[in-house]
Amino acid sequence: MINQASYSDGTRTATITLERIDTWLEEDQTVINFPGVVPLDGDRLFMTIHWSRHGDEGKFGDPTRAYLSDDAGETWSEAPRDFPMVTRDPRTGWMTENWDSGAWGYLRDGSIARVDHNTHKQHTLGHDRSQGHMHERFQQEDPEFRWHRYARDGSKLEHWTFKVDETPRERASYQCYSRILELDDGDILVALEWVDLLSESEQHIDGSGRVRKFRFGTFIVRSSDRGRTWKSVATFDPAVVNPVYGIFDRGVDEGLDEADLAVLPNGDILCVMRTDSYAPMFQARSRDGGHTWSEPESTGWQGVKPRLEVLPNGVLACAAGRGAYGNPQVTHVMLSLDGTGNHWESPFYFHTGPGCSYTTTMQRDGKLHVMFSHSDFTREMGTHALPNQKIRRAVLDVQLSEG
Repeated sequence: MINQASYSDGTRTATITLERIDTWLEEDQTVINFPGVVPLDGDRLFMTIHWSRHGDEGKFGDPTRAYLSDDAGETWSEAPRDFPMVTRDPRTGWMTENWDSGAWGYLRDGSIARVDHNTHKQHTLGHDRSQGHMHERFQQEDPEFRWHRYARDGSKLEHWTFKVDETPRERASYQCYSRILELDDGDILVALEWVDLLSESEQHIDGSGRVRKFRFGTFIVRSSDRGRTWKSVATFDPAVVNPVYGIFDRGVDEGLDEADLAVLPNGDILCVMRTDSYAPMFQARSRDGGHTWSEPESTGWQGVKPRLEVLPNGVLACAAGRGAYGNPQVTHVMLSLDGTGNHWESPFYFHTGPGCSYTTTMQRDGKLHVMFSHSDFTREMGTHALPNQKIRRAVLDVQLSEG
């Protein structure tokens, strides 16, 4: 395991140090994955996880659990069933939203805004996996999305549904993962995603033997009235972008999805997206406050569900992971030393064991904290001979020197 690495661009040098990896939760009864962590007031944290092998969600009961910590993650207890940040299906009582997915972020008044991962239609009808994949069942022509705003103690302040003017497809399924940004002018940006159901002639089998039925795209939406009404301002369509990688221009299997957004120190807004499990992430940029966007281009490095953090010293960090074009399984942080994302250094791998590589990030005391799973993920429990399944937290320090 590499505990420290230095990167230099000739003008500045960044040294990243893995200070420690803590175990936050351990489980020996089931696989656990997908941690989603939200810092509340002071040392209080809210966390959700998937309580099942990925692919078995709902097979053995409620697939999601929620936890609270009052000591910055040192100890955890299950959240009350009626905790306001927990959304439940009134028919089953099961949780319907994991905070590892959905879009959320802090507004300038300190409150927490959220757009649910699932559309209002899915929440209304409920999802039974025996009736098919969610992206098959919830193809729709006029999607409604769900907006929430919470106080920093977790209490709910407001909730409504909204539609987006000019969604990019006449019919699709929808999801989202990005950060919600409130800009200096008070406008709010979020990246939403559509999911095309491919025709049988377009479907294909990927390298791992999976039938690929879907293609994902990302669109940026903007609100000028604090989330009441929304319009689409940019569309990143994989059929148009045609993301490819490698010397043979290999096409990606998914498209452009699991986007994250960040406002950079130079004022640009960056959107980084997954393209596949083993293909490089792509990114697009706005230089005019999110009104217009560049064509997505490769970052050069693979990853799923990128999470962007602008560090106090101006370095831009991106947490992601999965296979390095096949092997090994990794979770990593990569750095852009000048904070622009124009160039990404080679990733710093802090976890090389099994897990989902879906991360959630936060900053505390000037350090970057990355939460991840050390688990059997999609495999049967015991596949990797782990003593137990874990949710873990890596604490990384990034120091920058000039010259």
